[in-house]
Amino acid sequence: MGVLDAFMSTWSSARETFGQGVPQTGERFDESGSLMRLQTTVESAAPGSRWTGTAAAAYDAANKDHGKVFAQLADLDQRLGKHVTASSQVVASGRQDLDAVRKWVLDAAASVPPGKNREQLLMPIVQRGLGQVSQIVTKSNGELSAIGGQIRTIGNEYQALGNQKFGPKEGVGDAVLGSEGEDGDTKRSPHEQGAADSAALQDGTLTPEQRERLTSNTQLTPAQQVALDQGNLTLPPERMSYLQGFSREFGDKTPTEIKAIMDRSGADGGKVADAFQLASNPNVHTGLPETNPPSIDHPSSGGTYALPEGIQRVLDGPAMTQPMSSGVFQDGRWIVPPEPTGPLQPTQGLNDLANIVQQGDRSLQHGTALDSGLMAKSQEMLEVSNQHSQLGPADDAPRWYHDNVDPTLQNMFNAVNADDMVIHDAVTGPGGEHFLNDLTNHQWQDDGLAAGGLFDWVGADAADDPTGRAAQTAHALAEYTSSHHSDLLNLESTRGIGAEGQSLGQVNPELTRDWARAFSPYFDDMVGNNTGGNDGLFAPLDPADGTKTEPTNTRNLMSVLMSDHPPMDQQPGSGAPKTASEILFDSTQQHVHTAFENAALSAVPGGPVTDDYAMQSAGRLQAALNLGSYDEAASRLHNTFQAQHESWQLQGKLYDLGAGFVDQYGAPGAAASDIAAFGKDFVIGPEPIEGKPPNVTIPGTFPTERFMAEVLAHNGAGDMSALDGIYDNGVLNEPPGQSGTADYRDYHNAIKAYLDSIGEPGATNDLMQTYWNTYTSSVFGAT
Repeated sequence: MGVLDAFMSTWSSARETFGQGVPQTGERFDESGSLMRLQTTVESAAPGSRWTGTAAAAYDAANKDHGKVFAQLADLDQRLGKHVTASSQVVASGRQDLDAVRKWVLDAAASVPPGKNREQLLMPIVQRGLGQVSQIVTKSNGELSAIGGQIRTIGNEYQALGNQKFGPKEGVGDAVLGSEGEDGDTKRSPHEQGAADSAALQDGTLTPEQRERLTSNTQLTPAQQVALDQGNLTLPPERMSYLQGFSREFGDKTPTEIKAIMDRSGADGGKVADAFQLASNPNVHTGLPETNPPSIDHPSSGGTYALPEGIQRVLDGPAMTQPMSSGVFQDGRWIVPPEPTGPLQPTQGLNDLANIVQQGDRSLQHGTALDSGLMAKSQEMLEVSNQHSQLGPADDAPRWYHDNVDPTLQNMFNAVNADDMVIHDAVTGPGGEHFLNDLTNHQWQDDGLAAGGLFDWVGADAADDPTGRAAQTAHALAEYTSSHHSDLLNLESTRGIGAEGQSLGQVNPELTRDWARAFSPYFDDMVGNNTGGNDGLFAPLDPADGTKTEPTNTRNLMSVLMSDHPPMDQQPGSGAPKTASEILFDSTQQHVHTAFENAALSAVPGGPVTDDYAMQSAGRLQAALNLGSYDEAASRLHNTFQAQHESWQLQGKLYDLGAGFVDQYGAPGAAASDIAAFGKDFVIGPEPIEGKPPNVTIPGTFPTERFMAEVLAHNGAGDMSALDGIYDNGVLNEPPGQSGTADYRDYHNAIKAYLDSIGEPGATNDLMQTYWNTYTSSVFGAT
């Protein structure tokens, strides 16, 4: 069985768990309307003022209790219906997500050519697909388990209402924390109850009551989830004490032993990881004062101390160890000293710890000590493997760490990639530059797929970034990429004696693509103009403050992304995954389009002040793209004209591939097919001529004027009669060929006449001049 067949088999098994047919919603369980009418009927039978006395008072009390029961039943019906509907939505969403992963894997696999290396080339695609399938199933199981716990709680409430005596009842204990013992009379503290439930799970004797208690303590309400995401969740002290007691009960068991317990616990196994994450999160507080040492009975917050001793021991130890012989020790000295019996290898337990984390609810991973510790071990392992000091000068270092290190290290990255707080701190903190140096110079076994996966959340969170975490992480990555562009185009780890190194895009294309996706919402911000798609929290790399025109820093960043480009013989519609240069090209053009659109509409009377700033930013952004493309080619070819021509050819290929084709990992904003509105000649310019400056071509301005005219005409601005015969159904006709005929002249003049009818005389012409001046001064002034 090939790796693709294995993926399909696993995918099919996962898909079967979501069942067949349309999931039933909860409307048929909700009879709250009838119950509320019964409540009204009962309450209307109150004795009123005509019947008084002891009997009347007793009847009135019983009548009110009956009414309350109907109200409670109505509330339970509504809640039950909502939970059933929520479960159907989880199933439907899981099916859709699985179908999307299957499509992505098959599309990506279709682009891999046949040959003896096909299985090896398919491996990273399948690994990513399997990782996403695992995440979808785990997430769905966690959500369905939480909903199941809520439904069981409602069932107990139904049962309680079925035993009404309409008289005083003795109080009951806390159903969530279970402060009363399982035997009904022995009082337990919350942490003791957590330890008892943990011991039962480990022994395989978990009761339904214990399972419900564990579920209630490891799930969050939507409001609590938001607070956790923002780093300010507060939980009751009793709940944190329960979680920490549950976690600590695992004692000195190794991660391998804990993973085995989780595996044989079925659906309950993932809750073990959930308890570890919540109990160890220092950002989750209880309102109690801090103590030294921290108290499990009266915890003020989560922390590393709440993790089992066996896990703490692994996190406190070295990331890499080397097998050694036992040696001979006599009379207080080594007769035969221990010697290495094999190469360095990841410390035992780290891979299982990564698997433990991935078995839990990934939405609980926000700044936990468990994730932070695993991330620290990942960074240490990466640094040690890059040094490969135990190898000789003739040894193949990448082959060594591909075989001995990368499978575990990549799995550890897959485990922490859901924790945006931990990743943010690793990149933006004091050691961020060192970490990114190690990350980019490592020649990854999976082409940087797992390393790049650390940043998948950055672009996804850009549009809704209340903490600023996504923008800050993207900015740190952007500053690093820009300031290290020369090194990233000539990686030190790939340089040989007398030979230049390879680029990031050549060595780690998947990492480069993930960075391009992370940057996509921010390309406009890099040159100082936020056109939408993010919260506007990204500080410009090249501020539009008038000190200089050339967008040097953005240009440098783009040169690195351009180092991953598609084969020149790739055809549109091939289904091949987008390269970093394609993602960059499409996203940049969409931001440029938005800037032109904003500028055009600003010229309409009654609108905002004419937006020269938008045209300046469009010019700077287009210049950064073209210059970055040239810089990447020049770094490889060391010949000015060859670099000019190859850059021009590459951008032509990116244009051809981008027009009309966009996938789920594409850039934000308008569809990539909108690029076609400019015309290829505008985007890439004329073919370079040897010996003629500058190093990038200068396209004409008419395609921009035509684009602005179509935007304005769509909004009904100006003298629409000027476009008679060339504007139909909201779209301008394609321009005639530039053959010197009257047709092209008339078409051109009609566009000019229409733009002249917009706003103040010369307003649109001034905007075009602003763009032209900005773009040409940027490329002619570039070095």
